[in-house]
Amino acid sequence: MYKFIVACFILTICSFTQLYADFDIPPEKSESELYEESVKLFDNKQYKQAIRAFQKIEDLYPFSYWAMKAKLLSGVSSYNMGDYSRAASSMDDYIQIYSNGEDLPYVYYLRVSSYYMQINKADLGQQIAYKTLELATEYINLFPESQYANEIQEKVELVTEHILTKEYSIGQFYLRRGEYLAAIKRFQNIVNYNNPNYLPKSINNLIVAYSALGLDLEVKQYESMLEELQLAS
Repeated sequence: MYKFIVACFILTICSFTQLYADFDIPPEKSESELYEESVKLFDNKQYKQAIRAFQKIEDLYPFSYWAMKAKLLSGVSSYNMGDYSRAASSMDDYIQIYSNGEDLPYVYYLRVSSYYMQINKADLGQQIAYKTLELATEYINLFPESQYANEIQEKVELVTEHILTKEYSIGQFYLRRGEYLAAIKRFQNIVNYNNPNYLPKSINNLIVAYSALGLDLEVKQYESMLEELQLAS
């Protein structure tokens, strides 16, 4: 009886195997085929669908060549959609996972651009602006001969001007309100950049703020600094 049951079970398995073989089910698509389909979505500006398709490649074939390319175009898709935060995150992931990737100069460039596009004039702390400046400076050091180096250098100058203008404006706001410590912090940030357009007037404001606090030693320090600037000019 036992042998009969086993024989029936084996026969059933064989029948199901033959049945599915007769359907001629196609094999799973290769990663290159999936990538080509994803790129078509990208080229047609169907970015949301493209991102999902690129993610599928990363899930099915992690750390492969095509997963690396998919990660890049996924970030570009997010950037083209105006989702700069997600684009920056994708580029961060690329740099961490594919530290020797063939597209690194462009990846670093896109990361800088993604942060640059997020700079918010209402951001009093200016964290994004400072982060953008840090990443842009890093880019120039890493890829001085890159085709994007001049554009990144322009961004450095624009972001620096943005930071200085904002810091000075906020510093003046605090100074007028009598919030001298907060004002001092902003003007000291400007002094650290040694920018000729903002340095003298920032030092003047530091002298005013420290005088209001009765800190004579600091007042003399910045008065000496101001005198040196005037002599140099």
